[in-house]
Amino acid sequence: MRPNFQVFFYAALSGILLSLGISNELLPFGSPFIGLFALVPVYHAFTLVQSPREAFLCGAIQFSLTHLCSSFWLAFFKDFAALTLGLTTAVYFVAGGIISFALWYPFFITQNPAWKLREKSGTARFSSAGRILWFTAVWTLHEWGKSTGFLAYPWGTLIQTAWKWHLITQVVALTGTWGISFLFALFNAVVAESLEQLPGRNPNRSLARAAAFCIVLFTLTASYGVLEYTRIRTPVSVIDTVIVQQNGDSWSDDAITLIERSQKLTANQTEGSEQPPDLVVWSETVLNYLLPDSWEWYGEHPASYPLQQSIIDTGAPYIIGAPWNYNRRKQQFQNAAVLFDKDGSIVKHHAKMHLVPFAESIPYADTAWMQALMEAVAGFSSSWTAGTEYTVFDIPVKTGGTVPISTPVCFEDAFPDVCRQLYKAGCRVFVNITNDSWSETKSAEIQHFIMASYRAQEMRTTMVRSTNGGYSVVVDPAGRILADLPLFQADSMRYPVPVYESTVTPYLLLGDWLPLVCALILSVLLTLLVWKPKNTL
Repeated sequence: MRPNFQVFFYAALSGILLSLGISNELLPFGSPFIGLFALVPVYHAFTLVQSPREAFLCGAIQFSLTHLCSSFWLAFFKDFAALTLGLTTAVYFVAGGIISFALWYPFFITQNPAWKLREKSGTARFSSAGRILWFTAVWTLHEWGKSTGFLAYPWGTLIQTAWKWHLITQVVALTGTWGISFLFALFNAVVAESLEQLPGRNPNRSLARAAAFCIVLFTLTASYGVLEYTRIRTPVSVIDTVIVQQNGDSWSDDAITLIERSQKLTANQTEGSEQPPDLVVWSETVLNYLLPDSWEWYGEHPASYPLQQSIIDTGAPYIIGAPWNYNRRKQQFQNAAVLFDKDGSIVKHHAKMHLVPFAESIPYADTAWMQALMEAVAGFSSSWTAGTEYTVFDIPVKTGGTVPISTPVCFEDAFPDVCRQLYKAGCRVFVNITNDSWSETKSAEIQHFIMASYRAQEMRTTMVRSTNGGYSVVVDPAGRILADLPLFQADSMRYPVPVYESTVTPYLLLGDWLPLVCALILSVLLTLLVWKPKNTL
């Protein structure tokens, strides 16, 4: 059978459209409108697929092209482009091909001429609505699956296209971000199925019911969004916070330069102030000597103004990113956010729990074969040790009492499973520290921010992000940007971060219930596809 190049064209078109809907260099915050139509071409492609080989290539092209175009900045991860972009694109090519079999299955079954006849007459048990719901459920499970577990990477998803529509994104407090996946995939499928029925055919009742279901869901979601986005929330306290973005390169700038620059930016917000701030936040990996071992060294360095003394002079607690000595004998070190009190003493630390696979965490890193493989492929073979505790820091504030905060490190703020547990541990404000400047692109910084901002909406709390190059920002419980700093510019700001009463949202309570519903939907639809009672299709 000759290959159907139309299939490959529509798959590629879908990958390009989805990449354009996600934050990119042309559209910094992406486009929800493009997200609503990005999957229409690949849906149409599955109606044209004639063989398993074509189905595999259809998904492989769409998935790998989306990843390549939306995460091209992975090529700037020092000298590891072959691993960070090349290998991951190859993985998405294979994974996309495998997932495509699930997406194509109902199209394959319903291509039967007898089934099509029944579908036209309105007597088929599985028709337009079934294909639409199947596609929607599989796509939602796909986005949930790629965002969960050791290899999780929630970039390149419909979730990232929706950020600008705040009335829609409020739904994450009910469903998690999977509600966005479901709504947008559903709309795409309804549009695609409608276009399939345009040439000389009247839309069937099944399609009409699916379209009505889509309209009702969007209406209910937007109505809920209006209520939540316009809700007046009164802070019960504030944290007078200095946020520092030193715009340094932790790979090339020496330790002293990063500290001195951060000290100067902090002083810009504190000198001449009648009262010290409640908290100063520096980004991930500002300090690069192991703590607590080297803390005495920081009592004398930088020579121009020792770090310990600068903290004491500020008169406020600091949170700074640094490596932590977990077990020197076993060479186990952690990527941590460290809390220092106003007297310059180490109080507590939170070790990063969700590590970047193969960059920060290497499976079987203690085996000779894995060490040899990583040395050959990437030029390194060591990894961080993951944290095991959901840590909460208590920050004294001028308004009275203390405020419990948690500090997800770098891309931990992209994962609801981590942030849900931190919030359950007592956190009331998320304070993220990040090092993303290696990406060298605005889109990479905004993509990370978009994923992080959903955590604030899911828990109805405030999120603060202090990054080395961007996007340093304060986000409220509805996802509004309250204050921010320009990308890739050394700068700082002082902002009264609002603290709200603890809220138990449905998502906080129930977690990832929507993917379970999608799995149930697929079970019912699969039954309708394979069950063949007498005298029926």
